[in-house]
Amino acid sequence: MELEDDPGALIGMDVGGYVVEAELGRGGMGVVYAATHPMIGKRAAIKILRSSLSKDPATVERFLQEARSVNQIGHPNIVDIFAFGTLPDGRNYLVMDLLQGEPLRKRVKRSAVSVHEAIQLLDEIASALAAAHEKGFIHRDLKPDNVYLVENPSRTEVKLLDFGLAKLMPTATIDRAYRTATGAQIGTPDYMSPEQLRGTGVDHRTDIYALGIMAFEILTRSRPHRYSDGTFELEGLTFKQALLLVPGVSEDLADLIEHLVARDPEERPTLAAVRAVLKRVRPSVQAIPTSGVRAVGSELSISAFNASNLGARPLLPTPPTGAPTVDRSPPSNNMAPPQPSQPPRSSAGLAANTAPVKGTRLGVAPAPAQNLRPHPVAAARRGGESKTWLIVGRALAVTATITLVVVLAT
Repeated sequence: MELEDDPGALIGMDVGGYVVEAELGRGGMGVVYAATHPMIGKRAAIKILRSSLSKDPATVERFLQEARSVNQIGHPNIVDIFAFGTLPDGRNYLVMDLLQGEPLRKRVKRSAVSVHEAIQLLDEIASALAAAHEKGFIHRDLKPDNVYLVENPSRTEVKLLDFGLAKLMPTATIDRAYRTATGAQIGTPDYMSPEQLRGTGVDHRTDIYALGIMAFEILTRSRPHRYSDGTFELEGLTFKQALLLVPGVSEDLADLIEHLVARDPEERPTLAAVRAVLKRVRPSVQAIPTSGVRAVGSELSISAFNASNLGARPLLPTPPTGAPTVDRSPPSNNMAPPQPSQPPRSSAGLAANTAPVKGTRLGVAPAPAQNLRPHPVAAARRGGESKTWLIVGRALAVTATITLVVVLAT
Protein backbone atom coordinates (compact mmCIF):
# COMPACT_ATOMS: atom_id res chain seq x y z
CA MET A 1 0.00 0.00 0.00
CA GLU A 2 1.29 3.44 -0.91
CA LEU A 3 1.81 5.85 1.98
CA GLU A 4 -0.64 8.30 0.42
CA ASP A 5 -3.36 5.61 0.41
CA ASP A 6 -2.97 4.94 4.14
CA PRO A 7 -4.76 7.69 6.15
CA GLY A 8 -2.61 7.03 9.22
CA ALA A 9 0.76 6.57 7.52
CA LEU A 10 2.02 10.09 8.24
CA ILE A 11 0.46 10.55 11.69
CA GLY A 12 3.23 11.40 14.17
CA MET A 13 5.82 12.05 11.45
CA ASP A 14 7.89 15.23 11.25
CA VAL A 15 7.20 17.10 8.03
CA GLY A 16 9.04 20.38 7.59
CA GLY A 17 9.47 20.76 11.33
CA TYR A 18 5.78 20.10 12.08
CA VAL A 19 4.37 16.92 13.61
CA VAL A 20 1.43 15.53 11.61
CA GLU A 21 -1.66 14.98 13.79
CA ALA A 22 -4.66 14.19 11.60
CA GLU A 23 -5.91 14.09 8.01
CA LEU A 24 -8.19 17.00 7.12
CA GLY A 25 -9.25 16.09 3.62
CA ARG A 26 -8.39 14.69 0.18
CA GLY A 27 -8.73 16.09 -3.30
CA GLY A 28 -7.59 15.60 -6.86
CA MET A 29 -4.19 17.17 -6.17
CA GLY A 30 -3.39 15.49 -2.87
CA VAL A 31 -4.04 15.24 0.87
CA VAL A 32 -4.19 17.94 3.57
CA TYR A 33 -3.11 17.26 7.16
CA ALA A 34 -3.26 19.20 10.43
CA ALA A 35 0.09 19.56 12.19
CA THR A 36 1.74 21.37 15.11
CA HIS A 37 5.25 22.71 15.63
CA PRO A 38 6.59 20.81 18.69
CA MET A 39 8.65 23.69 20.06
CA ILE A 40 6.46 26.77 19.65
CA GLY A 41 3.03 25.14 19.34
CA LYS A 42 2.16 26.84 16.06
CA ARG A 43 -0.63 25.08 14.22
CA ALA A 44 -0.38 24.52 10.46
CA ALA A 45 -1.91 22.69 7.52
CA ILE A 46 0.31 20.56 5.28
CA LYS A 47 -0.78 19.96 1.69
CA ILE A 48 0.98 16.93 0.17
CA LEU A 49 0.94 16.46 -3.59
CA ARG A 50 0.03 13.01 -4.93
CA SER A 51 3.01 10.86 -5.89
CA SER A 52 1.89 10.59 -9.54
CA LEU A 53 1.70 14.38 -9.81
CA SER A 54 5.01 14.85 -8.00
CA LYS A 55 6.68 13.10 -10.95
CA ASP A 56 5.39 15.72 -13.40
CA PRO A 57 7.79 18.73 -13.50
CA ALA A 58 5.08 21.10 -14.77
CA THR A 59 2.71 20.18 -11.91
CA VAL A 60 5.48 20.50 -9.32
CA GLU A 61 6.38 23.91 -10.75
CA ARG A 62 2.74 24.95 -10.50
CA PHE A 63 2.63 23.66 -6.91
CA LEU A 64 5.72 25.69 -6.05
CA GLN A 65 4.24 28.67 -7.87
CA GLU A 66 1.46 28.79 -5.29
CA ALA A 67 4.01 29.34 -2.51
CA ARG A 68 5.93 31.94 -4.51
CA SER A 69 2.79 33.85 -5.47
CA VAL A 70 1.24 34.27 -2.04
CA ASN A 71 4.56 35.24 -0.44
CA GLN A 72 5.32 37.87 -3.06
CA ILE A 73 1.80 39.29 -2.78
CA GLY A 74 1.76 39.33 1.04
CA HIS A 75 -1.87 40.27 1.76
CA PRO A 76 -3.93 39.51 4.92
CA ASN A 77 -6.81 38.11 2.83
CA ILE A 78 -4.54 35.55 1.13
CA VAL A 79 -3.57 32.37 2.98
CA ASP A 80 0.05 32.36 4.15
CA ILE A 81 2.38 29.59 2.90
CA PHE A 82 5.67 29.42 4.80
CA ALA A 83 7.44 26.19 3.77
CA PHE A 84 7.95 23.94 0.75
CA GLY A 85 9.70 20.59 0.66
CA THR A 86 9.87 16.97 -0.47
CA LEU A 87 9.06 13.83 1.55
CA PRO A 88 11.44 10.84 1.52
CA ASP A 89 9.09 9.06 -0.93
CA GLY A 90 9.38 11.95 -3.42
CA ARG A 91 6.06 13.70 -2.77
CA ASN A 92 6.14 17.49 -2.56
CA TYR A 93 4.40 19.43 0.19
CA LEU A 94 3.44 22.94 1.29
CA VAL A 95 3.08 24.15 4.88
CA MET A 96 0.47 26.87 5.35
CA ASP A 97 -1.92 28.51 7.81
CA LEU A 98 -4.42 26.16 9.43
CA LEU A 99 -7.77 27.86 8.85
CA GLN A 100 -10.80 27.38 11.09
CA GLY A 101 -14.04 27.97 9.22
CA GLU A 102 -15.61 26.83 5.97
CA PRO A 103 -15.29 27.33 2.20
CA LEU A 104 -17.51 30.01 0.66
CA ARG A 105 -19.34 27.39 -1.39
CA LYS A 106 -20.37 25.54 1.76
CA ARG A 107 -21.48 28.82 3.36
CA VAL A 108 -23.69 29.69 0.39
CA LYS A 109 -25.26 26.22 0.36
CA ARG A 110 -25.85 26.24 4.12
CA SER A 111 -28.06 29.35 4.28
CA ALA A 112 -28.85 32.62 2.55
CA VAL A 113 -26.19 35.33 2.73
CA SER A 114 -27.41 38.81 3.60
CA VAL A 115 -26.60 41.60 1.14
CA HIS A 116 -24.65 43.33 3.89
CA GLU A 117 -22.46 40.24 4.42
CA ALA A 118 -22.12 39.68 0.67
CA ILE A 119 -20.78 43.22 0.20
CA GLN A 120 -18.18 42.64 2.94
CA LEU A 121 -17.07 39.35 1.37
CA LEU A 122 -16.83 40.84 -2.13
CA ASP A 123 -14.86 43.81 -0.84
CA GLU A 124 -12.26 41.61 0.87
CA ILE A 125 -11.95 39.35 -2.19
CA ALA A 126 -11.51 42.43 -4.40
CA SER A 127 -8.86 43.75 -2.00
CA ALA A 128 -6.87 40.50 -2.23
CA LEU A 129 -7.17 40.40 -6.02
CA ALA A 130 -6.08 44.03 -6.31
CA ALA A 131 -2.94 43.23 -4.29
CA ALA A 132 -2.22 40.21 -6.50
CA HIS A 133 -2.67 42.24 -9.69
CA GLU A 134 -0.45 44.99 -8.35
CA LYS A 135 2.34 42.41 -7.93
CA GLY A 136 1.67 41.11 -11.44
CA PHE A 137 -0.25 37.90 -10.63
CA ILE A 138 -3.59 36.77 -12.10
CA HIS A 139 -5.37 34.09 -10.03
CA ARG A 140 -7.22 32.52 -13.02
CA ASP A 141 -9.24 30.05 -10.91
CA LEU A 142 -11.35 32.27 -8.69
CA LYS A 143 -14.41 30.38 -7.41
CA PRO A 144 -16.23 29.79 -4.08
CA ASP A 145 -14.14 26.66 -3.40
CA ASN A 146 -11.00 28.82 -3.37
CA VAL A 147 -12.39 31.36 -0.91
CA TYR A 148 -12.27 30.33 2.75
CA LEU A 149 -14.24 32.07 5.49
CA VAL A 150 -12.38 32.19 8.80
CA GLU A 151 -14.56 32.76 11.86
CA ASN A 152 -13.05 35.37 14.17
CA PRO A 153 -14.66 36.59 17.43
CA SER A 154 -15.67 39.91 15.88
CA ARG A 155 -16.31 39.06 12.22
CA THR A 156 -15.80 36.64 9.35
CA GLU A 157 -12.50 37.07 7.49
CA VAL A 158 -11.88 36.08 3.88
CA LYS A 159 -8.84 34.03 2.88
CA LEU A 160 -8.13 33.53 -0.82
CA LEU A 161 -6.62 30.10 -1.62
CA ASP A 162 -5.02 28.13 -4.43
CA PHE A 163 -2.72 30.36 -6.41
CA GLY A 164 -1.39 27.23 -8.11
CA LEU A 165 -2.79 28.41 -11.44
CA ALA A 166 -1.62 31.98 -10.94
CA LYS A 167 -0.05 33.49 -14.03
CA LEU A 168 2.41 36.33 -14.18
CA MET A 169 1.18 39.23 -16.28
CA PRO A 170 3.40 40.01 -19.29
CA THR A 171 4.37 43.44 -17.93
CA ALA A 172 5.52 42.12 -14.54
CA THR A 173 9.20 41.59 -13.78
CA ILE A 174 9.09 38.84 -11.12
CA ASP A 175 11.29 35.93 -12.21
CA ARG A 176 10.41 32.28 -12.82
CA ALA A 177 6.63 32.58 -12.63
CA TYR A 178 4.84 29.67 -14.20
CA ARG A 179 3.34 30.46 -17.60
CA THR A 180 1.03 28.31 -19.69
CA ALA A 181 1.28 28.11 -23.45
CA THR A 182 -1.01 30.27 -25.58
CA GLY A 183 -4.29 28.50 -26.17
CA ALA A 184 -4.15 26.38 -23.02
CA GLN A 185 -7.40 26.39 -21.07
CA ILE A 186 -6.82 26.27 -17.32
CA GLY A 187 -9.47 27.05 -14.74
CA THR A 188 -13.06 26.16 -13.84
CA PRO A 189 -15.34 26.73 -16.88
CA ASP A 190 -18.35 28.10 -14.94
CA TYR A 191 -16.22 31.03 -13.72
CA MET A 192 -13.95 31.54 -16.72
CA SER A 193 -14.19 34.72 -18.77
CA PRO A 194 -15.09 34.45 -22.48
CA GLU A 195 -11.49 35.18 -23.48
CA GLN A 196 -10.24 32.52 -21.05
CA LEU A 197 -12.67 29.98 -22.49
CA ARG A 198 -11.48 30.80 -26.01
CA GLY A 199 -7.86 30.34 -24.92
CA THR A 200 -6.93 33.64 -26.55
CA GLY A 201 -4.95 34.95 -23.60
CA VAL A 202 -5.99 36.54 -20.32
CA ASP A 203 -5.08 39.46 -18.15
CA HIS A 204 -6.26 40.71 -14.73
CA ARG A 205 -9.76 41.34 -16.10
CA THR A 206 -10.47 37.61 -16.22
CA ASP A 207 -10.38 37.62 -12.39
CA ILE A 208 -12.84 40.54 -12.42
CA TYR A 209 -15.24 38.48 -14.56
CA ALA A 210 -15.01 35.54 -12.14
CA LEU A 211 -15.70 37.93 -9.26
CA GLY A 212 -18.96 38.92 -10.98
CA ILE A 213 -20.08 35.30 -11.36
CA MET A 214 -19.25 34.69 -7.70
CA ALA A 215 -21.16 37.83 -6.64
CA PHE A 216 -24.24 36.59 -8.50
CA GLU A 217 -23.91 33.16 -6.88
CA ILE A 218 -23.47 34.57 -3.37
CA LEU A 219 -26.59 36.72 -3.66
CA THR A 220 -28.91 34.35 -5.57
CA ARG A 221 -27.46 31.02 -4.36
CA SER A 222 -27.30 29.92 -7.98
CA ARG A 223 -24.82 30.04 -10.85
CA PRO A 224 -26.15 31.77 -13.96
CA HIS A 225 -26.67 29.50 -16.95
CA ARG A 226 -24.32 30.74 -19.66
CA TYR A 227 -24.24 30.07 -23.39
CA SER A 228 -21.02 29.55 -25.34
CA ASP A 229 -21.16 33.12 -26.70
CA GLY A 230 -21.02 34.55 -23.17
CA THR A 231 -24.71 35.50 -22.89
CA PHE A 232 -26.87 34.31 -19.98
CA GLU A 233 -30.21 32.53 -19.76
CA LEU A 234 -32.09 33.45 -16.59
CA GLU A 235 -35.66 32.37 -17.31
CA GLY A 236 -36.33 35.39 -19.49
CA LEU A 237 -34.67 37.95 -17.23
CA THR A 238 -31.62 40.04 -17.82
CA PHE A 239 -28.65 39.59 -15.48
CA LYS A 240 -29.53 42.80 -13.64
CA GLN A 241 -33.24 41.95 -13.32
CA ALA A 242 -32.38 38.59 -11.75
CA LEU A 243 -30.23 40.37 -9.16
CA LEU A 244 -32.95 42.90 -8.42
CA LEU A 245 -35.23 40.06 -7.36
CA VAL A 246 -32.98 39.58 -4.31
CA PRO A 247 -34.33 41.57 -1.33
CA GLY A 248 -31.97 44.42 -0.46
CA VAL A 249 -30.05 44.54 -3.75
CA SER A 250 -30.00 48.12 -5.02
CA GLU A 251 -29.84 49.22 -8.65
CA ASP A 252 -26.29 50.46 -8.13
CA LEU A 253 -25.14 47.07 -6.82
CA ALA A 254 -26.96 45.21 -9.62
CA ASP A 255 -25.43 47.56 -12.21
CA LEU A 256 -21.97 46.92 -10.82
CA ILE A 257 -22.25 43.12 -10.86
CA GLU A 258 -23.78 43.12 -14.34
CA HIS A 259 -20.77 45.00 -15.69
CA LEU A 260 -18.29 42.75 -13.92
CA VAL A 261 -19.40 39.99 -16.33
CA ALA A 262 -19.34 42.08 -19.50
CA ARG A 263 -18.22 40.02 -22.50
CA ASP A 264 -15.86 42.80 -23.57
CA PRO A 265 -13.02 43.11 -21.02
CA GLU A 266 -12.90 46.86 -21.73
CA GLU A 267 -16.41 47.18 -20.28
CA ARG A 268 -15.45 45.69 -16.90
CA PRO A 269 -14.71 48.12 -14.03
CA THR A 270 -11.40 48.27 -12.22
CA LEU A 271 -11.12 46.69 -8.78
CA ALA A 272 -10.57 50.15 -7.27
CA ALA A 273 -13.87 51.24 -8.80
CA VAL A 274 -15.56 48.03 -7.59
CA ARG A 275 -14.49 48.72 -4.02
CA ALA A 276 -15.58 52.36 -4.28
CA VAL A 277 -19.11 51.33 -5.30
CA LEU A 278 -19.31 48.66 -2.58
CA LYS A 279 -18.25 51.24 -0.01
CA ARG A 280 -20.92 53.64 -1.26
CA VAL A 281 -23.83 51.18 -1.24
CA ARG A 282 -22.93 49.44 2.04
CA PRO A 283 -24.43 52.02 4.47
CA SER A 284 -27.86 51.77 2.83
CA VAL A 285 -28.03 47.96 3.08
CA GLN A 286 -29.75 46.28 5.99
CA ALA A 287 -28.40 42.99 7.29
CA ILE A 288 -31.35 40.93 6.04
CA PRO A 289 -30.83 37.47 4.50
CA THR A 290 -31.43 37.00 0.79
CA SER A 291 -33.96 34.28 1.54
CA GLY A 292 -36.35 35.21 -1.25
CA VAL A 293 -34.42 33.53 -4.06
CA ARG A 294 -33.51 29.88 -3.87
CA ALA A 295 -31.24 27.75 -6.00
CA VAL A 296 -32.57 24.79 -7.99
CA GLY A 297 -29.77 22.82 -9.61
CA SER A 298 -27.47 25.34 -11.28
CA GLU A 299 -30.18 27.76 -12.44
CA LEU A 300 -32.17 30.51 -10.80
CA SER A 301 -35.66 29.79 -9.48
CA ILE A 302 -37.87 32.87 -9.30
CA SER A 303 -41.28 31.25 -9.12
CA ALA A 304 -42.12 33.08 -5.88
CA PHE A 305 -41.50 36.48 -7.47
CA ASN A 306 -43.00 38.68 -10.14
CA ALA A 307 -42.57 42.17 -11.52
CA SER A 308 -43.98 43.74 -8.36
CA ASN A 309 -40.77 42.75 -6.54
CA LEU A 310 -38.91 45.23 -8.72
CA GLY A 311 -40.94 48.12 -7.27
CA ALA A 312 -43.18 49.63 -9.92
CA ARG A 313 -40.81 48.77 -12.79
CA PRO A 314 -41.91 46.15 -15.32
CA LEU A 315 -39.40 43.58 -16.56
CA LEU A 316 -37.97 45.48 -19.49
CA PRO A 317 -35.04 44.55 -21.74
CA THR A 318 -31.70 46.21 -21.06
CA PRO A 319 -31.28 49.26 -23.35
CA PRO A 320 -28.42 49.15 -25.86
CA THR A 321 -25.06 50.51 -24.75
CA GLY A 322 -24.97 54.28 -25.10
CA ALA A 323 -28.72 54.78 -24.86
CA PRO A 324 -30.06 57.06 -22.10
CA THR A 325 -31.96 55.27 -19.34
CA VAL A 326 -35.37 56.37 -18.09
CA ASP A 327 -37.05 55.43 -14.81
CA ARG A 328 -40.51 54.30 -15.87
CA SER A 329 -42.05 54.35 -12.39
CA PRO A 330 -45.47 56.13 -12.41
CA PRO A 331 -45.32 59.67 -10.93
CA SER A 332 -46.87 60.27 -7.52
CA ASN A 333 -49.59 62.86 -6.95
CA ASN A 334 -47.20 65.64 -6.11
CA MET A 335 -44.10 64.84 -8.14
CA ALA A 336 -43.15 65.61 -11.72
CA PRO A 337 -42.40 62.57 -13.89
CA PRO A 338 -38.79 61.27 -13.73
CA GLN A 339 -36.36 62.63 -16.30
CA PRO A 340 -33.95 60.76 -18.58
CA SER A 341 -30.45 60.33 -17.18
CA GLN A 342 -27.34 61.58 -18.92
CA PRO A 343 -25.89 59.36 -21.66
CA PRO A 344 -23.46 56.88 -20.06
CA ARG A 345 -19.78 57.66 -19.92
CA SER A 346 -16.88 55.33 -20.63
CA SER A 347 -15.36 53.52 -17.67
CA ALA A 348 -11.83 53.90 -19.03
CA GLY A 349 -9.65 56.18 -16.98
CA LEU A 350 -12.33 57.11 -14.44
CA ALA A 351 -11.17 57.75 -10.90
CA ALA A 352 -12.41 55.49 -8.12
CA ASN A 353 -14.87 58.11 -6.85
CA THR A 354 -16.54 58.64 -10.24
CA ALA A 355 -18.73 56.40 -12.38
CA PRO A 356 -16.80 53.12 -12.53
CA VAL A 357 -19.07 51.27 -14.93
CA LYS A 358 -19.89 52.15 -18.49
CA GLY A 359 -23.58 52.43 -19.29
CA THR A 360 -24.88 52.95 -15.76
CA ARG A 361 -25.95 55.78 -13.50
CA LEU A 362 -23.38 54.95 -10.81
CA GLY A 363 -21.78 58.17 -9.71
CA VAL A 364 -23.14 60.15 -12.67
CA ALA A 365 -24.80 63.47 -11.88
CA PRO A 366 -28.46 63.55 -12.98
CA ALA A 367 -29.35 65.42 -16.14
CA PRO A 368 -30.75 68.97 -15.77
CA ALA A 369 -34.46 68.92 -15.04
CA GLN A 370 -36.73 69.45 -18.03
CA ASN A 371 -40.41 70.26 -17.51
CA LEU A 372 -41.87 67.84 -20.00
CA ARG A 373 -45.35 68.61 -18.66
CA PRO A 374 -46.68 71.04 -16.02
CA HIS A 375 -46.38 70.12 -12.37
CA PRO A 376 -49.89 68.99 -11.30
CA VAL A 377 -50.10 71.50 -8.40
CA ALA A 378 -48.86 74.39 -10.52
CA ALA A 379 -51.21 73.42 -13.33
CA ALA A 380 -54.18 73.39 -10.95
CA ARG A 381 -53.20 76.82 -9.63
CA ARG A 382 -52.92 78.27 -13.11
CA GLY A 383 -56.25 76.65 -14.05
CA GLY A 384 -57.96 78.28 -11.06
CA GLU A 385 -56.56 81.69 -11.93
CA SER A 386 -57.84 81.39 -15.50
CA LYS A 387 -61.35 80.55 -14.30
CA THR A 388 -61.36 83.59 -11.95
CA TRP A 389 -60.48 86.03 -14.73
CA LEU A 390 -63.14 84.48 -16.96
CA ILE A 391 -65.85 85.07 -14.34
CA VAL A 392 -64.72 88.66 -13.76
CA GLY A 393 -64.72 89.33 -17.49
CA ARG A 394 -68.21 87.97 -17.92
CA ALA A 395 -69.49 90.06 -14.97
CA LEU A 396 -68.07 93.27 -16.46
CA ALA A 397 -69.62 92.47 -19.82
CA VAL A 398 -73.07 91.95 -18.24
CA THR A 399 -72.74 95.19 -16.23
CA ALA A 400 -71.80 97.13 -19.35
CA THR A 401 -74.76 95.69 -21.27
CA ILE A 402 -77.26 96.62 -18.52
CA THR A 403 -75.86 100.13 -18.31
CA LEU A 404 -76.16 100.57 -22.07
CA VAL A 405 -79.80 99.38 -22.05
CA VAL A 406 -80.70 101.80 -19.21
CA VAL A 407 -79.10 104.72 -21.02
CA LEU A 408 -80.92 103.97 -24.26
CA ALA A 409 -84.24 103.55 -22.43
CA THR A 410 -83.99 106.96 -20.80
